This record gives sequence, structure tokens and C-alpha cells, in this order.
Amino acid sequence: MSTDFLSPGWLWLLLVVAGLAVAYAVVLRWRTAATVRFTQVDLLDKVAPKRPRWRRHVVAGLQLLGLAFAVVAVARPVERTTSNTTTEGRILVLFDVSLSMMADDVAPRRFEAAQEAARSFVELVDPGVEVGLIGFSGSVSVDVDPTLDRATMLRGIDNLELAESTAIGDALSAGTKLLVNAADPNDDSDLPPGVMVLLSDGETTLGRLTSDGAAEAADAGIPVYTIAFGTDGGTIQDPETGDIVAVPVRPADLELVAETTGGQAFEAQTGDELASAYDQIAESLGETIGDPIEIITELTWRWALAAFFCLGLAWALSLWWLRGMV
Repeated sequence: MSTDFLSPGWLWLLLVVAGLAVAYAVVLRWRTAATVRFTQVDLLDKVAPKRPRWRRHVVAGLQLLGLAFAVVAVARPVERTTSNTTTEGRILVLFDVSLSMMADDVAPRRFEAAQEAARSFVELVDPGVEVGLIGFSGSVSVDVDPTLDRATMLRGIDNLELAESTAIGDALSAGTKLLVNAADPNDDSDLPPGVMVLLSDGETTLGRLTSDGAAEAADAGIPVYTIAFGTDGGTIQDPETGDIVAVPVRPADLELVAETTGGQAFEAQTGDELASAYDQIAESLGETIGDPIEIITELTWRWALAAFFCLGLAWALSLWWLRGMV
């Protein structure tokens, strides 16, 4: 935190105030010497009313102080601080929990490997950035609202459960609404309300089209980073029939989402590649979320109020003491 001035050119007037203070001291000393030299002291003691001499010094001091405060106010002092959020500081993780995530082409399974990588990603994010979690299959669930509490976020990842179908479009729509509603309504900047990180191994099989969800996010200015996770050789056992069903990774929908929203698309076929993708996303987000920005708070009104108080008090004291002389 530091203090600066938006109009520092006015500060030279402080020299004028300092000059007035010096002039006051010089004139006061000259008048005192002249009074002692040219006045009959005995007669002066009888004629002049006895008043505390400090009163005039108090009034003069308040006037000079008020003028100095007024000069500082005109120079428009500001307080500069930094914040680690250049968006509104929110990341929303969209996590595919469809049954295809049971495939064991990525050890131990896609699901557990994705959970571990997501936990690592959350711990990489700047502590000042809120992180939330949406799990989606055929339905969409907001498991963790955007929060700074990393423990809550990690528990949310651990508590995810698999279910049938994949509704990427619905997840994008829900995520967009969540980020927009969480945004500060008084924020008039052009910064997006947050970003989304979408992990999935497939394409939409239920609900609104992926393209519609991507368009909604793009309209809100929310970039979406996508990760297509898995291999072409992934299989699962159908829980109803016991048949082996092929569940190859299908990155096309995810690439469309990233392109539409201005995000970036990644593919990962192993746990290490997934961790690397998350690392790259965290690094990329650091350029838009984690880097410090400067916040300027103008302090002019405080100095103007101080100037008004000093000058007003000097005026009031002058009237009060003058009234006592009458």
C-alpha cells in the first residue's frame, strides 16, 4: 500500500503556506520587540486588557493547518493497493461424472484419476481466488458454490458420484448462471465474472446442445478451458446387461466450447497428461486471475474535511474570544 497524488503540481502551494507561517513568526517577533521598545510598560499593563497570548497563536495555527490540508486535498491524494484478482476471482470446475468415467484405460479409472488431478489443480490456484464445483451427468448439480475455503472444495471433489448420461450443454448453462449471479452488481469493469474449467470424456447425450451452452457462456464473456480425458480404447461394463461397451474419448464438443468462448482446449490420455493440462490452465489463468492489479482509492474528501474543520474551528474560536473582549 502506498500514497500518491493525481494532481501533484498543486503541492507547491505548500511552500506558500510555509512562507505565511514564517512571515507570521517574523511579524509577531517584530511587533513584540517594537512594543517593548516604544511603549511605556507600566502604562501598557494598566491600559491593555490581560488576555492569554496563546489564543492568537492557536487561531493562526489552525488557519495555517487548514490551508495546508486544503492544498493537499486539491492535489487529490490517493491510496494505491494491489489485489490478486483481475477477473472477479472465480473459477468454476465442471466435472463429468457420467458412467463412461468408469473406464480403466487411465489407471486406476478415469474417474479417480480425474479426481486426483482436480484436487491438485485446486491447490495450485491462488488463495485469493474463489473456486466452485459443478458435477454433471444426465443432471447438473452445484456441489460447491464458489468459495475461498479449499477444504470445502476438496471435500466436494471427493464426494462426487457417477450417474448415467452426459449433459455438457446444461452444465455450461448452469455454470454461466452461477458465475453471473455471483458477480458484483456494482462492478462496472469489463472483466468477466469468472472462468470455467470443463473436464469430460465424451459428448452431450442429454439436454440442451453443447453449442447452445457454449454460446451462453460466450455471451456472458466467460472463457471455458476444456480437457478431453481418456483414450480411444476405453471400455466399461454395462451395469444392467454386463456387456462390455466402448467409450472412446470424443474431444470434438469440447474443442467447440473452447473455440466459442475464447478459452483453450486440451487433451489428456494419462494421469500425468491430465495433471500437465491442469498445470497449463493454472498458469494461463494466472495471467488473467492471479496477477496483481492496482486499486486506487481517492482520499480527497478526507483532507477537504480536515481543512474545513480546522478553518471552521479557527473562525469559531476567533468569534468566541472576540465576544469575551466586548
